[in-house]
Amino acid sequence: MRKNKRVRKNIKSGVQNVYKVQGLNLDRFINSVKNRGITLINVKKTTNKELFVSVYAFDSKKFFAIAKELCYNVIKVSESGKALPFVKLYRSLGLMIGAILFIVSTCALNDFVYGFSFSGTGSVYQKEVLAYLNGVGVKKFSRFSNIDLERLEDGILSSNSHLSFVSATKHGNTLKIDLAIATDNVDRLTGNVEFLYSEVSGVVEKIVVYRGTAMVAVGDYVDKGTLLVDGNMTIKEQVVKTNVIANVSLIAEETVVYTDTKEGQEQKAMLFAGVKLDDKDVVDISVETLKEQDLWVYKTRVKYRYAIYAG
Repeated sequence: MRKNKRVRKNIKSGVQNVYKVQGLNLDRFINSVKNRGITLINVKKTTNKELFVSVYAFDSKKFFAIAKELCYNVIKVSESGKALPFVKLYRSLGLMIGAILFIVSTCALNDFVYGFSFSGTGSVYQKEVLAYLNGVGVKKFSRFSNIDLERLEDGILSSNSHLSFVSATKHGNTLKIDLAIATDNVDRLTGNVEFLYSEVSGVVEKIVVYRGTAMVAVGDYVDKGTLLVDGNMTIKEQVVKTNVIANVSLIAEETVVYTDTKEGQEQKAMLFAGVKLDDKDVVDISVETLKEQDLWVYKTRVKYRYAIYAG
């Protein structure tokens, strides 16, 4: 410990801090500092009320204390000395090590699940989903790196017949699960279907094929009636006919028009659209306002999730 202190002092003795001192009777200040055992280097007076002086780094705190006691204004201007490059290197290494430790600890903590969040119409079944998660070992403080999110989605979907769509994503330290409830509009097929066609127009959000051949990809726009999954599969260069087992999620869009004699009725227009599309799993809603003669026309564009599966 004492050896380390001597090493630090020897380094500091090779570094000088340059100060600007302002105040009255600067000679009194110089004498007071010297009388208290502080070495002053390169004292230069610029005016009767201002001087520049260098002080060894290890005397800096004492120098400041004396200046404050005598009511002099002191400003650090710069640093100098033969050991200054080593001091700067030491500071840089300290900052670098601190930054590395911070990044490592942040990354390590970011891998843990601290909580779960549920959204979508199927969130009414979150208790059942939580029970499933607990059963497969996905709990609070589980590691995201040990979770196969796609496999987890498939497992949740197959474990609950009331759901038509599941999406599991990492948001910070939260496992976010989006659930869509199966409605009468979702076609539950019987397992003897050779082709799976789209029932609406929209953008493919997710496609999982267990048996068959996918004819579209995520991000593709498809029209109603488009072939999504073909029952033909190529096995060892031979085309084999099979039944389709697949799950496809589309983001469809519908526009609901509402007219009113008053301006600024966007909120009412969205409520009107919500009533008309109350069975949809809405993911986004926006309103365009137009003026036509004496009426205000509100066009509400509603994007919703539509799930189709066979199996």
